[in-house]
Amino acid sequence: MASTQNYAQNTLKFNWPIVGSLLFLTGLAGLPAIAIVTLSLMGPNAITGISSLLNQVYFETPAALYVHGGAGILYFLTMPWQFSPRIRHKYPVWHKVAGRIVLISGCVMAVSGIWLHQVLSPHEQGARFYSLIFTSGMICVAFAMAISQISQRKVQAHQRWMARAVALTLTAITPLFVDLLILLLFSHVDTIYDLIVKLHFDYGRLLAMVINLTIVEIALNKRFKH
Repeated sequence: MASTQNYAQNTLKFNWPIVGSLLFLTGLAGLPAIAIVTLSLMGPNAITGISSLLNQVYFETPAALYVHGGAGILYFLTMPWQFSPRIRHKYPVWHKVAGRIVLISGCVMAVSGIWLHQVLSPHEQGARFYSLIFTSGMICVAFAMAISQISQRKVQAHQRWMARAVALTLTAITPLFVDLLILLLFSHVDTIYDLIVKLHFDYGRLLAMVINLTIVEIALNKRFKH
């Protein structure tokens, strides 16, 4: 029986395409977060020519940065590995512990993002700010649904909601690619380009939410249909 279980575990896929993609995407925010938090802890005069590049608010009122950045770093280091079937089955205790870290850090990261916005841009209370609040709320709802489903032993539903929650957290990354696309397609037409850039600045998170959730739902339906 033990040999059969070991064989089953060894034949499970590591799922590198998904794990690697999530490491890359979260790393776009996670690696800079590590650098910024480290520099902030070292102080404004730690590294000449580099520390001065940081917003001085990070040194003056660093609490929001530490909470948001710290949660983001934990999320970056734990979340991608949750999507490896081999790790889930071979190291179930680690999967559960890391899963709790992902859920807590994901929600803390979402809520503290609002706090950090208020620290860095206290006078910016328009559509961009309200989009952030809405997105942060949706992230917390999705993680809460994932917890609810796994507590009822509904594994497939739990996996669906975890995928949606992750897609929502990546709404901070997707606008980078949309910005690049806008630059490539519209930068030669000044009036249109300026308008699109303004709209994307205000509503980029909502567009990213639609894009990410659409991709995830298509992938989930394709996976669970078989």
